[in-house]
Amino acid sequence: MKYGNVSAARGFTLIELMIVVVVIAVLAAIAVPNYTQYVQRGYRAQAMASLLQDANWMQQQFTINNTYPATTAVLPQNGSPKYSITVNASTASSFTLWATPVTNDKCGTFTLDNTGLRSTQSGTTPAAASADCWAGR
Repeated sequence: MKYGNVSAARGFTLIELMIVVVVIAVLAAIAVPNYTQYVQRGYRAQAMASLLQDANWMQQQFTINNTYPATTAVLPQNGSPKYSITVNASTASSFTLWATPVTNDKCGTFTLDNTGLRSTQSGTTPAAASADCWAGR
């Protein structure tokens, strides 16, 4: 009784192995940029939350003292910050908060002023699609 060719090698061929490697490479090429964008959106959300929290504190100070605190200090954040939150152009009747990214970001610097105006800037020019960066917030 013969059950088959016993001398036939078992295992994967080189072509099958290369097909698996190519499929994994394609999936990684799609997944890594998407994950990076997902993480950056999380950092942006954290920066926007910090801006709104700091703006709330500034409004509370205005309610208590009838003036905004005159400061240009960097405001503290929890953890390792990905954005630097600063108060610029703070006068007795107005303020502007800035969230500047520590690393490059397509949205650039987020700004929020005492009237609630939200915008983004990249250097001295407005960043492309401010509505996309502040969308839904």
